[in-house]
Amino acid sequence: MSQFAGTRASWAFVVVALVGLIAFASLGGDDDQSAGERAEALYDKFACPTCDGQSVAESNAAVAATIREFIRDEVAAGTSDTDIRNALVQGYGTEVLLNPPASGIATLVWVLPVLALVGGSAVVFNAVSRNNLGSADPTAEDEALVAELLESASDEVDNTGSDG
Repeated sequence: MSQFAGTRASWAFVVVALVGLIAFASLGGDDDQSAGERAEALYDKFACPTCDGQSVAESNAAVAATIREFIRDEVAAGTSDTDIRNALVQGYGTEVLLNPPASGIATLVWVLPVLALVGGSAVVFNAVSRNNLGSADPTAEDEALVAELLESASDEVDNTGSDG
């Protein structure tokens, strides 16, 4: 049973480590960016309204150039990322966002991968824990069965050996 407890502790550690890594990755350290770096990072967060699946940074369309200029001007003026985002959404709609907002049906885009990870981990944990529940030591019943099989095998060898 102590082996099972060790397995449970290992899985708990893995889950805590994954949650920590996800939290660390989502926080990011954008506080020390220059205005140019901040503008470049924002270009990658918005989609070109006339291009299919391209960010403002990737697109050569005129509207993408207009959005890049707007972002550059707003960053230089000290406007917050949230205010820039809100202004672009107001002007172009939520389709301008490369990452969908976490509300309504779009929440599924954010929730389903987490649910899949948790569900998959539960399946793996369940499979591993089932394999570790049995004892490695043979029981008296197991030893009696082995002795009986060895005796019957020995009798068969003796019977075939005396015929020859």
